Amino acid sequence: MRGLRKLLHSLRASTGGFTLLELVVVLAIMGFLVAMIAPRLAGVVAGAQRNADDTNISRLLQATSQFQERTGRLPAEMTNLVSETGPDEYQGLNVSNNNPADGKEALSAELAASLPLHIHLLSEAEAAELARLGITEVRNLNPSTAVDPLFNGVPAVEPTLARVPVEAGTPVLMIGGGFDAGGWADSFVADRNILHPTLAYRIVLGFGQDSELVTAGQLQGAAISPQGTQTDNYVFNNYLLVLPRLASTIARGPNVLEITASNAAGQQETFDLTEQQGNFELTVLSPEGRTVPPAAVWTIQ
Repeated sequence: MRGLRKLLHSLRASTGGFTLLELVVVLAIMGFLVAMIAPRLAGVVAGAQRNADDTNISRLLQATSQFQERTGRLPAEMTNLVSETGPDEYQGLNVSNNNPADGKEALSAELAASLPLHIHLLSEAEAAELARLGITEVRNLNPSTAVDPLFNGVPAVEPTLARVPVEAGTPVLMIGGGFDAGGWADSFVADRNILHPTLAYRIVLGFGQDSELVTAGQLQGAAISPQGTQTDNYVFNNYLLVLPRLASTIARGPNVLEITASNAAGQQETFDLTEQQGNFELTVLSPEGRTVPPAAVWTIQ
């Protein structure tokens, strides 16, 4: 840049002005410099967004844990990641194909790749256990063009973030499998990959604009990821809360009770999916499936 200033100064001093050729030369040099710097700047921005994501995930987990310690329950008004497509008809949220040309799907492709997600219909015992955790109502996401004009998917029949009671038959999104109209289905067996096997058979909710942490002023904004705001690929840009595995879910009798899995670091372990988890065992994820510290995806054997 110092050499460019000298060149401009010498041109101006020698001619009293710029010719068209001189301007073309200067613009060409500036274009070359921008081409060299831009990729580095893009990398810096992406790195800053990842760092902000890591900080936000840690703060969300801390804020949720502190809220639970203070009140004895989890925050109310969490977002339920389902779509109501008809009276008592629900479906899971569609996943981004990473093609912004055809609009936005509901969830990021990265999240779906690391977490096999499945619709799960709550039993009466599960609803009661969630109520003891403080989850008595949720707000169905119900994505549509009302949420985002670019949404590409089956429109919901209910308004966005419609409040519904948590009771027997309420659909939620569960990691690894779930009980639907056909009985138990274990999606992680087919998908083979999972962020961590200890997340299996656990319910996922979102931190939305109505979350009690937001409305009580403990979170700024609506817990939106800075990375998510930079994409045209998916609608749900908020952070996610993975609840502890419910004892009533395991008592209900899922098909797979133990899995052996390995990760890219060469670790191989066998995991007991009936193992009890305490109320404090919470996990916060970014909308792209990142957690802190970053986890290596496990492959089920």
